[in-house]
Amino acid sequence: MENVSLKHSVEIILTPEFYTFIREELDIRFTYQAKQIAQSLFDDYLDSSKEYQYYVSKHGEFWYFYAYDIKEIEDFIESKGIETHRVSKIYFAQELNSELTQAVKLSEKNILTSIDDTVTVLPSHLIDTDVELKTLDLSKIKLHAGVSMGASHNSLVSLKETILLSSIFVILGSILIVEGTRTTASIAKDNEQLLALLDDNPSYSSTAIRESILEKYKPINRVEKAKRQTIKNISKLLSSKSELSTLHIEKSKVLAEITTLESRIVNQITKSAKEKHLKTTIAGKTIKVEKSL
Repeated sequence: MENVSLKHSVEIILTPEFYTFIREELDIRFTYQAKQIAQSLFDDYLDSSKEYQYYVSKHGEFWYFYAYDIKEIEDFIESKGIETHRVSKIYFAQELNSELTQAVKLSEKNILTSIDDTVTVLPSHLIDTDVELKTLDLSKIKLHAGVSMGASHNSLVSLKETILLSSIFVILGSILIVEGTRTTASIAKDNEQLLALLDDNPSYSSTAIRESILEKYKPINRVEKAKRQTIKNISKLLSSKSELSTLHIEKSKVLAEITTLESRIVNQITKSAKEKHLKTTIAGKTIKVEKSL
């Protein structure tokens, strides 16, 4: 991104270098429920030395969770000559997913594209030279899941008010995908290694071998599915009169603590947890929930 000089307010779109994205299909009705589990979902993916903010939005059957370091974003913006008070809102490039039926050129070195419905940045040399790149007219695109710079310092979600401002959109680039695992490895290199492996070991492409490999990873898949279902069940225990104070997702179990100010709610949570085969322990008005996987 080139340095710029501005005298008006702007809105900015961040590419995946500046946020970590997780998409989950969770049986959650309300945003406040999703907000309470947001931080725990990112436990294994983020740099513990940084302080992150979280943003949550609903897209059809899926919940989109974003983690970002507002200080890192501000430092980058200022390094390019943009005063932070001139940035009214920041958006996430994931919102452009439906627009990226064709890749968009960011620079001579990078393109913005969508892979398995996850927006990311790829080196231009990975794309065939005869592939037509799309020109993205941001003035015709209406974005919704934005967060104000001020709200990012003290809130998980953005202010709901829509601020109509003269805007430019600055695309910041570099690849960083999280869909279960955050990785910066080159997709092209991985594919080349896979093809080389199949060339050297033709037997790997047989049905029997593939089924053997899948069978090996079935237990891992079962545990991960159980973790997701347990998170769903715990989220159903929450209401506007209770709060998820902690959530720990371990290798063989999920632990959570729910706090409330009303004894009546304690009884409701305990009863509901029992129906969902969750073990509970009550300590005052804190309910400890546990599920072994």
